Amino acid sequence: MTFSPHIIKELLQSSDHQLKELKETYALLPETRCRRKAQCCSMLPEMTLVEALPVIRRLVEMAAATRNRLIKKIIGHFFLNPVEITLCPFLEGQECLIYPDRFFGCRSYGLWSPAHYETLAARDRRAKKHLQEQWKSLGVCLPKKVVDFQVPYCLCVETNGPVIIDDKILVQASDTIEAISAGFSSWHQLFGQRYFSDLSFLLSALMFGHIAAVQMKFTLVRYIVNTKNRTRLDRIIQELPDLCAMLT
Repeated sequence: MTFSPHIIKELLQSSDHQLKELKETYALLPETRCRRKAQCCSMLPEMTLVEALPVIRRLVEMAAATRNRLIKKIIGHFFLNPVEITLCPFLEGQECLIYPDRFFGCRSYGLWSPAHYETLAARDRRAKKHLQEQWKSLGVCLPKKVVDFQVPYCLCVETNGPVIIDDKILVQASDTIEAISAGFSSWHQLFGQRYFSDLSFLLSALMFGHIAAVQMKFTLVRYIVNTKNRTRLDRIIQELPDLCAMLT
């Protein structure tokens, strides 16, 4: 069982109810502004399947040149994130190209209490340590600066107006989004377990096939670590066809 362009197309066509519920849940969170705008957008956050679908739909609806440029950035992110600290592929300048459909991880950033954020950060550090050990078992030593990198707690996020927001409200919203996404049953589980809740992995697997994408990532990461040269990856990215043409 794996995602395919046909499955994604079917999910996009049948997800109106779930996407409506997602928007209603997002609406419960306050609008925010940040004095250090975009400086924290240094990664593509984890997400649920229901959060990924409206972004894929937005990509499909973009002009071909724009979406092709973005998809190349997203797939490049998948292959490069173990060896480089890459910006979120949806960030251009200081603007988020999918801001109305941005993920819960983006919306909640800066709203968590310092204590809860440290809990999340500690979980992330453990995951990175585990990932580093997995790569080591394959004979690849990831750059220390990438493994150790973490977005610092942000004190610059402010809500628009006097809004009460706390960890309990954010956890409830996160749980609600998870429950909405679980309505996709096995596809929701597959996205989390086999694609690690990673949109860049999903799009890369749709482009190349799941097994081929994993094999390519290992080969390219090992090559980049050993040679400090990403020409091979750049050539692959430049030659990519229009993925969204398969979804229309």
